[in-house]
Amino acid sequence: MNLKNLKKVYETDASRLKGNALDVKNPKSIQEVKEIIKNSKRIVPRGGGSGFVGGSIPQGGLDIVLDLSKLNQIGKLEKERNTIEVGAGVILQDLQNYLEKYNLEFPVIPSSKEIATIGGMIATNATGDRSLKYGKTENWINWIEIINCYGELERKGVTEISDYSGMEGITGIIVKVCLKLTKKKKRTASIITVESFEEIISIVKNLKRNSNISMTKFLDKWFSKKLNLEEGYNLIIEYEDDSGNLKNDDYEKVLKLIDEIYPIIAREECSRIEDPKILIDKLPILVRWLEQKNIPSFGEISTGNLNPCFNNSQEELIPEMVKLVKRLGGQISRNYGVGILKKKFVEINDQKILRNIKKRTDPLNKFNQGKLI
Repeated sequence: MNLKNLKKVYETDASRLKGNALDVKNPKSIQEVKEIIKNSKRIVPRGGGSGFVGGSIPQGGLDIVLDLSKLNQIGKLEKERNTIEVGAGVILQDLQNYLEKYNLEFPVIPSSKEIATIGGMIATNATGDRSLKYGKTENWINWIEIINCYGELERKGVTEISDYSGMEGITGIIVKVCLKLTKKKKRTASIITVESFEEIISIVKNLKRNSNISMTKFLDKWFSKKLNLEEGYNLIIEYEDDSGNLKNDDYEKVLKLIDEIYPIIAREECSRIEDPKILIDKLPILVRWLEQKNIPSFGEISTGNLNPCFNNSQEELIPEMVKLVKRLGGQISRNYGVGILKKKFVEINDQKILRNIKKRTDPLNKFNQGKLI
């Protein structure tokens, strides 16, 4: 593939925004990454390209795209400590497949697991369907190794990880990480169908008291119909014991059902998937507004997270939704990051904090300019 065609591959991501790269680099080692950074002025790191907000898009023909996918070595596994060292380019599903023979797993599993890289998950501080029990990616990191703007390798411990986790690549290039693992669980599931969203909230509040529940996946009436579930609101509940009535093959069918959500979104040409987070008691207000506007939604609502899906003609309603979420005391972004698309919605005080971190960690302003802040 010639350079022109290669750059086209990297000019977009799952956000469908388009950019323009100066060059594309595919380093095979940490030493190569160091040399590239030393000799470059502007760098955009890229993992699986699965982001919905344009976080890995090069701009203005000025950025060198740094594809880290070849840093995909799975290294030292310490079974006694339940930790493993991996390169930033390791794809999550490949890691899970490797760990299966040891009866271990990495418990944060976003929907993009087939293409999401570990480095990208750290950069966005990704969550997953099991966020109720396992939280965010940063909760499962012992240390990371980064390359700073001078091309120097540094190891960052738990107290420094927040300078890089969730910072969307603007503070340094993550090249290696030591992850915490858990024992693989025997899981079951149940599906509950109700007519009232308020009833969903009541059910979820009770379920949150059960420490063996790892997922409460909400599907509105639109998604329920598309997935051929019973008419109404549906709640998929995952248990880490035998409490669910769907076991073995039936449980695996539930996981495949969840995996169908994003293909449905693509087929229906929903161009924007948002991820507001608000207090669970205020979710009915947001859901009523979405239904009035014919905007379908799903999400892990036990943590107050909802994913409204906007088509092209509905995108102009996103600022209105943001105002409503803020009025309800919520946040604009939780799972998918800020990137390019959501910069204008970041609060002024948050912008100041982010800029201070950026200046401290990347004084040469090399990394991912124009994103997040």
